[in-house]
Amino acid sequence: MKEEKAVKSSQRQALGKAMSYFDYLNLGIGSIIGVGWVIVAGDWLVRGGPLGAILAFIIGGFLITTIGLCYAELTPAIPVAGGTVAFGYKAFGSGVSFLAAWFLSFGYIFICPFEAVAIGWLIEYLIPGLKSQTLYTVGTYQVSLVSVVGGVVLSLFIIGLNYRGIKYAARLQTVSTVLMILCAVVFTVVAVWKGSLSNMLPLFAREGTNWPALGSIIGVLGVVPFFMSGFDTIPQTAEESKNNANLQNLGKAVIISIISASLFYAVVAMDIAVCMPWKETIKLELPTATVFRVGFGYQWAAQLVIFTALLGLITSFNGFFLAATRVLFSTGRGGLLPHKLGVTSKKYQTPKNAILFVSLITLAGPFIGRSSLLPIINVTSLALVCGWFIACLSAVRLRKIHPEMKRPYKVKSRIVLYFGLMISGALILLLVLPGSPAQLKWPGEYLILAGWLLLGFIGYRWRKAKKDMSDEERAFQILGDYR
Repeated sequence: MKEEKAVKSSQRQALGKAMSYFDYLNLGIGSIIGVGWVIVAGDWLVRGGPLGAILAFIIGGFLITTIGLCYAELTPAIPVAGGTVAFGYKAFGSGVSFLAAWFLSFGYIFICPFEAVAIGWLIEYLIPGLKSQTLYTVGTYQVSLVSVVGGVVLSLFIIGLNYRGIKYAARLQTVSTVLMILCAVVFTVVAVWKGSLSNMLPLFAREGTNWPALGSIIGVLGVVPFFMSGFDTIPQTAEESKNNANLQNLGKAVIISIISASLFYAVVAMDIAVCMPWKETIKLELPTATVFRVGFGYQWAAQLVIFTALLGLITSFNGFFLAATRVLFSTGRGGLLPHKLGVTSKKYQTPKNAILFVSLITLAGPFIGRSSLLPIINVTSLALVCGWFIACLSAVRLRKIHPEMKRPYKVKSRIVLYFGLMISGALILLLVLPGSPAQLKWPGEYLILAGWLLLGFIGYRWRKAKKDMSDEERAFQILGDYR
């Protein structure tokens, strides 16, 4: 009987393998860009002015790349589901691995219902005739029929594709990301062709100060990490790369996605600044789109921007849904959280119970509205940055304790890994230090995170108390052949 149980426990639930290098590029780029740029790009100009915003995203992209290089080294070295969960386990053991998983799962999961809410708002802007009466109000947010139906339909579409198999989710991501970039090229050409560089004056927002350029850049730099999250979805799905894939390309995809998204944001800041005097632009509703209608009389270009944002919403929704389910799946399979999370569909080779868990939270989004989700979304920044910190810390430690580990993509200088660790640590301080402009609100947002950690700790201790998995077996389940 014991022998039979041992044989059973040594089986490892497998995921389908269908993703190519191009799929990973689009997963990273699409997850990062998302929809936020069309909603708050005007705020970038308020904070830093045109050149301040452009330089902030270029500098910020460079700084985030140091964190990305830690991921680039570890992802092809340990290409298993859950990414950071596996990195933390190999470097520090199950406790740190669980923390990485639970922080990241919060960040990934709660972005999904927010995306489901945003779809209705974009549809109403894109097609004003579809606006409907308010069904009810939650806080200050009016929930309409379009927002509920749009959110639920899009959510079910994403959920269905993800359940059917990684190849369908990857195909959606690739098509949507490529189309999004092509649309962005079109409205950028219009902006450059019809706009004027004189509209960018003054170049910086903080005029009359001793260091207007520096102050303006720093003003935008604080929000850059929020807009750059998403490159870390690549390692979460690394186990699903095609069998003949070049693992080194996983590392390249991480870095290219960061650089591409950084340039995208810089170009968007330029686009909205050249179309008309930017100090007038920031007074418009949704200036990223409206500036084309007010500045040039091009309603079609304004609609194109919103359609591009709609595509970005789909890519970020799909990317973070993928990442959330893979992180949860890796914890269930690896004995860190309840076993059922680590069960796959025999037919589709997808993490069916992890998908169900994330789906239930996602589908609640359209019904509770944006106001109820905003405090949770604010906490996701800290949760994701904590995951980055653990990944960077793991990269540094594994260089010391496992120098012999095969690294298909190896960062030439170890100093870069330390720099990534410092940047991610500084971002955590930026979000928690009193007086910081990015500090979470006390006590509500801290209580949200504390409640999530407590819930996870209960699940972690419950699974550990079952003693249904030895340390050797856990290492095999989390790391597979890379233990």
